[in-house]
Amino acid sequence: MSELHISVIGGMREVSAAEWDACANPSTDSASAAMSIAGAIDAECKQSLNGSAAAPKLVQEIEYNPFLSHDFLSALEDSASVGGRSGWEPQHLLARTPDGALVAAAPCYGKSHSRGEYVFDRGWAEAYERAGGSYYPKLQVAVPFTPATGRRILVRDAAQADAVGRAVGRGLVELSKLSGASGVHVTFATEP
Repeated sequence: MSELHISVIGGMREVSAAEWDACANPSTDSASAAMSIAGAIDAECKQSLNGSAAAPKLVQEIEYNPFLSHDFLSALEDSASVGGRSGWEPQHLLARTPDGALVAAAPCYGKSHSRGEYVFDRGWAEAYERAGGSYYPKLQVAVPFTPATGRRILVRDAAQADAVGRAVGRGLVELSKLSGASGVHVTFATEP
């Protein structure tokens, strides 16, 4: 993939359900592709753990995850569980090809507190403050109120998961800088 356009949306209504869900829960065709490369990636990861300097590649899950679906994330927004004064401000990241096709997404939220994350980072927040910084706002790549493990960088095509996932990661770091966030936090993600 030679060029991607990274953008940020303020809510799920700004992306079609079909586009988002194609990234969040790829079809069985994408699942087949993931399975065909999984063995090669697994071997590469094991080699990395045995002393090679190569970074592990991202691996697409093939199981349906309802918490990543457009319907679930939209329901959180529509019910005002996120957005407004909830402390979860939607800032979802999208990666599109030059022709406009959505190839990746990340459920991302600007956070003014750590409530609803099932992560207890109060010590980190206090240490950051003692060092003269402000821990909040922070960017949280997660499914709000849901400590279920799953992918957080949602790539449509398993064969492009590594390259596209890294581009989305760079986009998240840039969003963090532009929004004045202390950093990017990714919680309850699968190991890769």
